[in-house]
Amino acid sequence: MQYKLYNDDFDIIIDSKGCEIISVVRKQDSKQYIWNGNPDAWKRHTPVLFPLVGRYKNDTSVYKGKEYHMTQHGFARDSEFTLVHKEDNVIIMSLTSSEATKQKYPFDFELMITHRLSGNNISTIWEVKNTGDDVMYFSIGGHPAFVCGDNAIGAQLRFGTDNDNVAYKLLSEDGLLMPEEHYLTLVNNNVTITKEFFDKDALIVENSGIKKVSLSKDCEPVVEVMFNAPVFGLWSAAGKGVPFVCIEPWYGRTDAIDSDGSLDAREWGNELAGVKHLQGDIDVSFYNVYLMIPGSKGLNPHELAK
Repeated sequence: MQYKLYNDDFDIIIDSKGCEIISVVRKQDSKQYIWNGNPDAWKRHTPVLFPLVGRYKNDTSVYKGKEYHMTQHGFARDSEFTLVHKEDNVIIMSLTSSEATKQKYPFDFELMITHRLSGNNISTIWEVKNTGDDVMYFSIGGHPAFVCGDNAIGAQLRFGTDNDNVAYKLLSEDGLLMPEEHYLTLVNNNVTITKEFFDKDALIVENSGIKKVSLSKDCEPVVEVMFNAPVFGLWSAAGKGVPFVCIEPWYGRTDAIDSDGSLDAREWGNELAGVKHLQGDIDVSFYNVYLMIPGSKGLNPHELAK
C-alpha cells in the first residue's frame, strides 16, 4: 500500500513494503529527486538495510553454535510494515520479528520508521528496539538513490573533510570487504564521477571523520547528506548509463573476507541488551529538502504517536 505526505512545496510517496520513500517531488517544477526503480538498472529507491548491511560471509551467520542464512542487506526492505500513525505530513510504521524472520535472524525486535515532512524538510528516523532477553546483534543502513540529471557521469561528489583525499575499500566478487585501501583524490573537496567510477562496485569509507557528502550535476546542487554513521558507501549501477548515485550512511557493513561468521564479532556491528532501543543520526538535504535517515536526533516516533 502507498501513502502520501504533502505540504505546499513537496509530495512524498511511501510504500508500506519496506516503509520505503519511492518519490520526492518538488511541486513548483515537478522535479523528482528519487530514482524510479526501473528493474533494468536497479529495482529499488531508498531501501532500509536491516538487520544486515551488505552480506554475511557465505550468507551465513553463527549464533550460539547455530547457523542462520540470510541474503544481502537483510529482509526489512522486502517486508510489509504495519501502519502505526498517519497525518498529512507524518507517517510511522513498524516491523516486528516473527517466526519467519527468526528462521533467518534469531532475535526478537521492533523496527520503527518515521517519515515526517515539515516545510522543505523530510525527517526519517529509524528506531531499533530489542524486545527479547538476549543481547541483539544487528546492522542498519540507508541506500537512497538520488537522481542527478540524465546520467551520473560528470556529477560531482563533495566531501566534508580537510584532507585532500578519501580512503576507501572495495568488495570482492562475493561481496565481502577486501583489506586494501584505495584513495579518491579531491580537488577543492570534490571528485567527478567518471564512466569507470563504479566499475568495481561500491566504494566503502570507514571511520574517516567525514560527516557530510554532497551531490551536484552541471553546477546545480542535488542533495547533501549529513550523518554521524561511522561507515558510508557510494554506489551506482555500473555500465548502465543510469542517472542516479547512492550515498549510503551505515551503522555496520558487509563481512570482511576473513570473517569467521560470528554475529558478536562483526566489525562495525551494533548490539543491544535485552529490552533496549537504539536510534542513529543521519540528515539528507535535497536542495531545500532535508531527510534524516537512521534514527535521527530530536524526533521520537513514540512521542509522535501519542
